[in-house]
Amino acid sequence: MTGLFLTKWFRICCFLLLVAGAFMQIVFAFQEQSVFSDLKSGEKSLLQSSDPQLLTLSAQRKHLFEGDMDAAKSLLQRALAGNAYYIPAWLALAELNNDLGDKQKAYAILDYVDGLTRNLKRWRWEKTMIDFKLGRMDVLPAELRYIIGNIPGKSRIDALQLAFTLWDDPEQLLRNVGSENLMALFDHAVRKSMLEKALFFWHRIEEDNVPWQQKQLLSFLEMLRKSGEVAEAGIIWRQYLNPDSLVYNGNFLQPFMQQAFGWRSGRDQRFEKHFEENGGNIQDRSLHYRFKGWDNLNFWHLYQIVPLAIAQQYQLTAEFKSEKLTTDQRPYLEVYGNGCTMQKVRTEMVAPNQDWQQYQVDFEVPEDCAAIVVRLRRNESLQIDSKLAGQLWLKNIVISSKQQQ
Repeated sequence: MTGLFLTKWFRICCFLLLVAGAFMQIVFAFQEQSVFSDLKSGEKSLLQSSDPQLLTLSAQRKHLFEGDMDAAKSLLQRALAGNAYYIPAWLALAELNNDLGDKQKAYAILDYVDGLTRNLKRWRWEKTMIDFKLGRMDVLPAELRYIIGNIPGKSRIDALQLAFTLWDDPEQLLRNVGSENLMALFDHAVRKSMLEKALFFWHRIEEDNVPWQQKQLLSFLEMLRKSGEVAEAGIIWRQYLNPDSLVYNGNFLQPFMQQAFGWRSGRDQRFEKHFEENGGNIQDRSLHYRFKGWDNLNFWHLYQIVPLAIAQQYQLTAEFKSEKLTTDQRPYLEVYGNGCTMQKVRTEMVAPNQDWQQYQVDFEVPEDCAAIVVRLRRNESLQIDSKLAGQLWLKNIVISSKQQQ
């Protein structure tokens, strides 16, 4: 009873918090609508208003859209007379003075604003944008460094975009934004597919032993792969993420990565899949498929790109188990080149019913292939009875170099 009572009160408290939040949103919306309505109502409301937000917005409209500098200046002076610490009015006044040709006064205003907001995150990006418009390159590095390092979200993204625009050379970019923001620069370069910059920042990360997260490295490797730098990506992959084997996660002990050189697995309503521990042994896992028999399934939904040394011979082995697999076309493993000329090779098809049995195929990596693809396949059947049903288990996928055998 006590547990039910506490649960009930917890739900009531959550509901009240939601109601309070909704009320605050409504109040804020009414305030914003009031300002908008005042803007639409014309000069009469401005003559009577002492609202610094309304006066500042009206001044910016006069300045930027109507070109009425005198009216804009008067409105900003009234806004600051009502609230001497209203930062948007000061920033608008700095921009206005700059457009009037009084850069010295504009600089003085920005320095004053800097003193007012030195320990505040709010308005930092807006102030930086005015600095940029005024060409204050002497203060921009410090401002961008602070925003990137301390203000998450859109302001950080905008600051990174501006920094990459200002300094094209990655070494100069790093020097201005600061080594403490190295990972932020690296992530932005990867996100925007800036290959040369991403490689530069990665080498600095390695040299300085800067900590990184696996998801960051995976995104980098995926970018390298898509940019055609498969060999470079393979070196990094083997060094940091997969030093002990050629196929990654061939025993299915880890979740699918869906990127870089991990397993990629698609979904389809015509089959089900899950990981299964064999005999209750957590170190002996298999991937279990159940095909529903709905369709003549063209199956290609599991594959892995594997970086390998060129001009070498390898052997792929894997273990299959099956139960009541239908049709003349049943699953098998195939190997082919990743964006290069390599003849496809494949294992035999899995038998309709069998206990665990090893399948294998030999292959050689041509000199123009930095990686191959291992894929689980089933071709469409040409027979009348063509719908794929039954169960398949797969485990222990291994690639070994024949030179080392």
